[in-house]
Amino acid sequence: MKTSPYLERKLQQYLDGGYLVLRSENNPYLKVSYRGSGDLLSEKWNIKIYTSGSVVCSDGRVLKDILEDRIRPPDTSKACIQIDDAGIGFPLLGAMVGVTDGQRVETDVVDVSFFQTPHYENQDYIREYADRGFRVLVDRFKADPNIHRIEICTGHINSGLRDLLRNEKYDVRGVSIQGLLQNELEKMFQAYVMKTLGVDLAFDPKELKDKKSIADKYWTAVRWGKSNAPHLLKGWKSLV
Repeated sequence: MKTSPYLERKLQQYLDGGYLVLRSENNPYLKVSYRGSGDLLSEKWNIKIYTSGSVVCSDGRVLKDILEDRIRPPDTSKACIQIDDAGIGFPLLGAMVGVTDGQRVETDVVDVSFFQTPHYENQDYIREYADRGFRVLVDRFKADPNIHRIEICTGHINSGLRDLLRNEKYDVRGVSIQGLLQNELEKMFQAYVMKTLGVDLAFDPKELKDKKSIADKYWTAVRWGKSNAPHLLKGWKSLV
């Protein structure tokens, strides 16, 4: 997408209204960068305009709504259901989708085969994650777009599920997930790893103090996988 005077005017209006915040980035090719202020637009939503005129944003549907004056605050009269993922950065096994209504957490797992050739290159894991997440919502929480609104993590693996839910007429907001779902989902993923591998290799990066600690845990898992279960390693080039 290329920028236009109209796009830049609209973004300036949202900035003046307090709905966007300027981001400072050390990039000579970047003209301007914004993120949501957390009021009308999520802090996780961002857009960058480059000196070449190209535009990159985290959620094109939100940008379309800005341009068409269709941004609205969430309907807080609807019950909120949250969705998050776990295990996408763990080198072994698949990834977990977690859903909560604030009372309980339900999960499903995308098998590791979807992160291996040829599925990984085709991004089949995004479609499988979307299908499993949608089934958890509908089958276990009886989600209804007339009753529920959705808050979903902005991570890439959630993009297909986010779009699917919007096509099903849900009010969907990309947010940073915290609290019950974030905490319980990490525990559930760690339990899944322990049960499947018989070894306590999973780790929560948020609980580690520095990048070196994360790297040590990551490569410990990789080495164990290569020696004991190479068929359960994700199909990243760095692991081959």
